[in-house]
Amino acid sequence: MTQYIYSRTSTVEQNVSAQSEILTKSYPDAQLIEEQASATSMNRPALDSLLEKLLSGDTIIVYDMSRLNRNTQDFLSLLERFNTDGINLVIHSMGGQTVDTSSPIGKMLLTVMASVEQMNVELMKEKQAAGIADAKAKGVYKGRPKSEKTTKACKKAVELIEIGLSKEDAARAAKVGVATLYRYLKEQAST
Repeated sequence: MTQYIYSRTSTVEQNVSAQSEILTKSYPDAQLIEEQASATSMNRPALDSLLEKLLSGDTIIVYDMSRLNRNTQDFLSLLERFNTDGINLVIHSMGGQTVDTSSPIGKMLLTVMASVEQMNVELMKEKQAAGIADAKAKGVYKGRPKSEKTTKACKKAVELIEIGLSKEDAARAAKVGVATLYRYLKEQAST
C-alpha cells in the first residue's frame, strides 16, 4: 500500500514546489510526483504514468480537487475507477478540511462537490452567453478579434482564389480553415 502525492500546476509560471511542500509535510512517507500541465490538457504524462502503476490499497493525495481532474465527468470517472480498483483518494484541502474516499462519507462528499463545481461552470457559461446576447442586441459585440496570423492566411487564400484555386483548395494551401475563410470573405464583402 503506497501513498503517492500528485502535485500539479497549470503553467511553468506557477510554482509547484509550494503545493508539494505542504503535502510532503503532511504525508512524509508518500512518493512525490510533480507535473506542470493544464487541467484541460489531454497530455498529462506524469498523471497517466501514476494511474498505470496504482494497485489496490494505494492512495493518491492531491492538494485540492482541481489538481486531478479536467472536468466533473473526468473526476467522476476517476473516482469510479479508484472505487473499483480499491484506490483511495485524499484531497488535502477542501474548504479547509481533508476528504478521504476510504470512507463512505468521503466518497459522497466528493461526488456532491464535483456536481457543485460542474453546476458553477455551467452557470458561468450561461451568464457569459447572456452577456454576449445582450452585447449583440446593442450592436457592440464584435466577437474575438482575429489574430494577425489568421488574417494573413486569409489574405493569402484570397490571392490564391484570384489566380483560380477553389476556396477549399486555397484555404488548405494557406493553412486556414475553410469556415474561417468563408467568414473572412463575408466580412470583406460587407465592408
